[in-house]
Amino acid sequence: MGFGVRSRIPLLVFSLALHCVLAQGADLRGEAQLLQSKPDISLAGDFEFNARPVIVDALLASPMIVARLWEAHGFTPRYRARLQGNGIHVVDPTGIEGDLYLAEQTGNRRVWVGFGSLNHALVPSFKGRMALVLTTQPRGSGVSAHVALYIRTDSRALGFLASTLFPLVKARVQHRVTANAADVGTILAEVSADPQKAAARLSHDDAAALLRATMPSATSK
Repeated sequence: MGFGVRSRIPLLVFSLALHCVLAQGADLRGEAQLLQSKPDISLAGDFEFNARPVIVDALLASPMIVARLWEAHGFTPRYRARLQGNGIHVVDPTGIEGDLYLAEQTGNRRVWVGFGSLNHALVPSFKGRMALVLTTQPRGSGVSAHVALYIRTDSRALGFLASTLFPLVKARVQHRVTANAADVGTILAEVSADPQKAAARLSHDDAAALLRATMPSATSK
């Protein structure tokens, strides 16, 4: 399908990171730096998207469009996202909930910070923070992306447990990564190949927003 994953990381968080808006402030940048320097868990992966660079940039700048397309395609889990202040509040029905903010953007590098909680039957409930660093580069007719994720729980005891037991749940995480990767790839490839077809899946207002983001010259006439 033109989408490859060379390293498995929780694409759930990668997908959530796409669902946020700009939030200014040195506090967020400082938080991102702290999380990168002292995480309980850190992961990294490389991805390739079969989508034009201009489309990937447009959708990264318009994350709610991605959320609406995810819903329109009926992908699962059925993430729910809504604007909340300077960020976006995201709910994953499997037990993850939080708020995400874009803390920094420099060239092709973006840094997001998230604050949330995990409440899943198979994992002890906890609150925590994350920083996600996304670096994109044009590659052939598509885009390559390097994603680095840093997670820190609000409990030092749970933080130690998370870092110790993480390998035990790696296979389960990889299963979700693979499924979510295919879905994100489908969204990006369709918007890149035929924005009008993608827009037809959405409500009138959301379709207009998608076309403004991906076909600004056409919609300005």
